[in-house]
Amino acid sequence: MFRIEYDRPANLVRITVKGFWEPHDVPPFAAAIDSAAREAAVVGGNFNVLVESFDFPVQANDVADLLTGVMQRGISMTTGRAAIVVGSQLNKLQAERTLFHPRVQVFRSMFEAEDWLAG
Repeated sequence: MFRIEYDRPANLVRITVKGFWEPHDVPPFAAAIDSAAREAAVVGGNFNVLVESFDFPVQANDVADLLTGVMQRGISMTTGRAAIVVGSQLNKLQAERTLFHPRVQVFRSMFEAEDWLAG
């Protein structure tokens, strides 16, 4: 359902999410995010985040609301940026509505997301 790793050379937390989630799927994800963010903060200071969600369909509102809380906690641990790459325009609309933050952007292309993070 998810994979999270800290890429030290890039000072980047890489997250991959897949599948349709239930509310009980979010707490283990949140704990893994917190762990990776703490590692990144200690090792690399302010880090960026790249979320690949090509195989993550539009989620139910209760799950989307829980994920908003995860994003808010995670983004508060850095002054870096977070790029979310989605697989469809509908996913993009949901992510933009629920994951609104000045340092978070939603993309349809991995190239555009990586370019934005680098800039």
